[in-house]
Amino acid sequence: MPKTLNIAVIGAGTMAQAVHLPVLRRRWDRFAVTALVDHSPRRRRESSEVWGIGEEARYESVADLIAAVRAKSVSVDAVVLSTDGLHVDDLLQLMKRGLPILVEPPLGYSEDEIARVADFERMTGRRLVMMAYPQQYDDSVSRMAEQIATKDLRMVDHEVLMPASQPLFGGAHVTTSSYDLPSEVRAQRRTNLQAAVVAGSGDGATQRDRDLYVKGLLTGVAHQLAVLEAVYGPVARLVAVRHWPKGVIPGSLELLGELEGGAQVRLVWHYLPFAPEYSETIEVLSARRRMQVELPAPSHGDRRSTVSLREKKAGVVQETSTTAAKGSAELMWEAFHAFVEKGTLPYSGAAEAQTQVALLREVLSTIVVADGRSLEAEPTDEDPSDEETASEDSADGGSTDGPDTTDGTAADGPGSTPDGSSMMVTAPAAVATAAGGSDEAPGGSGATADVAGAVAASDGSDEVDGVDGVDGVDGVDGTDGADGADGADGTGMTDDAEQSHRAGAAEPSHRADDADPSHRADVVADTTAASASEATAASPAADTTAAADAGAQPANEPADDSESKLLPADPVVNAWVVPARQNGDTTEGSDPETPGDRPEDPSRP
Repeated sequence: MPKTLNIAVIGAGTMAQAVHLPVLRRRWDRFAVTALVDHSPRRRRESSEVWGIGEEARYESVADLIAAVRAKSVSVDAVVLSTDGLHVDDLLQLMKRGLPILVEPPLGYSEDEIARVADFERMTGRRLVMMAYPQQYDDSVSRMAEQIATKDLRMVDHEVLMPASQPLFGGAHVTTSSYDLPSEVRAQRRTNLQAAVVAGSGDGATQRDRDLYVKGLLTGVAHQLAVLEAVYGPVARLVAVRHWPKGVIPGSLELLGELEGGAQVRLVWHYLPFAPEYSETIEVLSARRRMQVELPAPSHGDRRSTVSLREKKAGVVQETSTTAAKGSAELMWEAFHAFVEKGTLPYSGAAEAQTQVALLREVLSTIVVADGRSLEAEPTDEDPSDEETASEDSADGGSTDGPDTTDGTAADGPGSTPDGSSMMVTAPAAVATAAGGSDEAPGGSGATADVAGAVAASDGSDEVDGVDGVDGVDGVDGTDGADGADGADGTGMTDDAEQSHRAGAAEPSHRADDADPSHRADVVADTTAASASEATAASPAADTTAAADAGAQPANEPADDSESKLLPADPVVNAWVVPARQNGDTTEGSDPETPGDRPEDPSRP
């Protein structure tokens, strides 16, 4: 008979209460919860009362738990770590005690951070970390390679529709988030988390880049990569990347990749805050077979995945469908039991997490470079005489390099005239009224729009408000951050990031002519009214973008999340972006600000 493992639950947030604790209670024959750790007194008390954990088994910190283990006042065989993304320090303390750990993603935000864990495992010669990706262990996912082998694989198409937290966790009756920590403790945790995110995304990343990295890539696409890796192996080469709508975070992400054997992979992840339900579909093609897998969210423990196979036999098309006997979360915990007791290796551990975060950093870099920026910090030491000259040129009607736009992209480049000046046009008031009071116009600055480099306007909705306003994500202050972008994979976000998104704000703009207070007048290119009118007519998207800026809400007022703002996007989305090659040669992709050939279907949710 299998041994009953004594489990310590660290972090009593959404994922712990909606996924892990229900399984641990249901599988009393394999597991017993002997300790619960949470830094919030209120959440520690409320969750312990709900799940029947005695007061003597409640601890405030990992250090307190380890001290109790040393004193033999509590018995712990393994740990589930479901706190926010700052896992590494707690992990190393637990690993030094030889405790196996099931870790909620992300393990860390940078390669260097995760390397500390991977290096410790290599030093000890024993794997102690298993990543908590439930769908990796789903029966339907396990059958995929049995039905279509890797050598016969032609294409894998994996799409996820992610709603807000209510459809995912509404039935779990999770205790509310608690903010009863001392202000200095909260501030320190926020600072540490922000530093980790900056280290992972790069010093040159804007706040929007960092939020896309955390909410879209590390918690959304990372889950899809983990499922793919469990069946057919990791993505060997990144082919192209796409992110849309422009300026909406996390929005939608699409990746094209290639497996080791040459089979193609397409991963699509949508954050749709007002979608009625979670949806995850995998379609696999070979020369003779077509397979489709439907995966429910791990928090829906009573739902089961299905796999359908269509093929032609004796001239007749046959379809077979199979339903899994157990939920993915329960199967993951069975795999963790085998990992602890028998040493059975997991699909994903520290080494796999390190490789994955490197790929996701490459994805983010590809998106940012296509926007004309870099994740690396730009040099700040400038010659004061050059700055003074630039201010004098501005006063004389000349053009400097151009102000930075609110999303961090430079306003020169495609919007410059042949003589180097920037052609700008003010949006008419009528157009600004027609824009519908959009929270923000991505890539715009003030109430002007770059004529020659006009881009497709946003659809008028600000999904960022759906992320934070609906979900209440705060992995720093008393939650595991899982109620945000991904039902299976939690993330922590700083309060600064949330406040930035609630206001629809981006990085502050810095104008070169601000160097001299006497020359603060806006610089507009010396063009005739006729040429400006002609340029505006030739680029309606510019008017729309400028109008959205003119109708933007003040930064200190919350954006409107009403469904009336969810208008269909322009038939223009970011064109495919091809990442730079490893040998240093850059493959020219489509201009991300040029209308693409893949219009968005307004009939889709």
